[in-house]
Amino acid sequence: MNDYLQLHHLLPDQQSAYRRCHSTETAMLKVLSDAYLAADDGQTTLLGLLDLSAAFDTVDHQILIQRLRRTFGIAERALDWITSYLTGRTQYVRFNGSTSDVTVVSCGVPQGSVLGPELFVLYTTDVIQLIKDTGLDVHAYADDLQVYGHVPPTQAADLTVAMAACIESVSMWMANNRLCLNPSKTELIWLGSPRRLQSFTADSVVLSRITVRPADRVRDLGVVVDSDLSLTAHVSYVTSTCFCHLRQLRLIRRSLSTDAAHTLVRALIHSRLDYCNGLLAGLSTSQMMRLQSVLRAAARLVLQLPARASVAAAMRDTLHWLSFPHRVTYKLCLLTYKCLHGLAPDYLSSFCVPLSTVTGRSHLRSADGFQLLVPRTRTVTLGPRAFCSSGPVSWNTLPVGIRDPGLTLSAFRQQLKTFLFDI
Repeated sequence: MNDYLQLHHLLPDQQSAYRRCHSTETAMLKVLSDAYLAADDGQTTLLGLLDLSAAFDTVDHQILIQRLRRTFGIAERALDWITSYLTGRTQYVRFNGSTSDVTVVSCGVPQGSVLGPELFVLYTTDVIQLIKDTGLDVHAYADDLQVYGHVPPTQAADLTVAMAACIESVSMWMANNRLCLNPSKTELIWLGSPRRLQSFTADSVVLSRITVRPADRVRDLGVVVDSDLSLTAHVSYVTSTCFCHLRQLRLIRRSLSTDAAHTLVRALIHSRLDYCNGLLAGLSTSQMMRLQSVLRAAARLVLQLPARASVAAAMRDTLHWLSFPHRVTYKLCLLTYKCLHGLAPDYLSSFCVPLSTVTGRSHLRSADGFQLLVPRTRTVTLGPRAFCSSGPVSWNTLPVGIRDPGLTLSAFRQQLKTFLFDI
């Protein structure tokens, strides 16, 4: 089914769930890059996060089968297979020694299966086009919908009205398709530079008799986004969570071997530091050092060093850990490599433009060095943080040998890490 959908381009670019080379990180890079570019252009962004109630459990089987046939062209034996897979299932409840009657399952996709999430994505594809028809942008990850638009501060009220109308249309579509949009968990946030945000009053939105007030920060796919796009709240969340785990690990460190401690630190600390760290390009030095302090504390824990011992050399030579700023550079360069080799979503690959393909610049020496086009930005703190700028800038700093398009992914990873250690 995945091969069929990919071959015929039947899935929208704005859906990043359960697809090869797509992830929550690529989705967040796209959405926040759009917000950074809008802020760089003097605009503000209204982002709405929509929440569905028991989304996977309320998929109507008959509507799904009709949609597979009419929208995606799945028919005959293939459709019969899926129909057989969905229908004829039963369920009952056993509690405190008593068992309920057996009932037929008429809705919902089987969870814990490979096919269930895929069917849910196909079931809800039409809502993406519905949102685009309202003039707003959208990005989806399974049942998480991100709806957003950009306007100058003087038109903020108009965008608020448009957002409310869009969410009401989505709610009506959901109701007609046996899904339920939960207005009480819908969140709104205005994004932009502090000066632009202070120039207007953020109005509330009434959704199904529930008033939704724009928040100062929201949690979006595991990333804490604040209204001024500084990601300070996300850094605070990551550092506090990591230090909490380090305190717990310190209590049992004597019972652990060095390899076991190293494994636990990679699982509990590195996984959090590296998650969506491509968004942290251009972060202030003070915020970078807060995250670097987590790495230093983790290194002292693994190596059983005193609290104020220097660990820079040990992190490099013994543990082979990159510093946090270099971990961000590593992620950006790796994503850029994937964009150039067809291993990333189209919505990110379009940001990576080789100079050799740019009219008027293909004859330059930089084009022969496999460099990428860096778009011009108006601001120093916002525009350069978008992936269309941070990715190519990080890529262009690499030696020509590492930028060689003939390198395999594994060879690129190895040479990139060696280069970052050397500098």
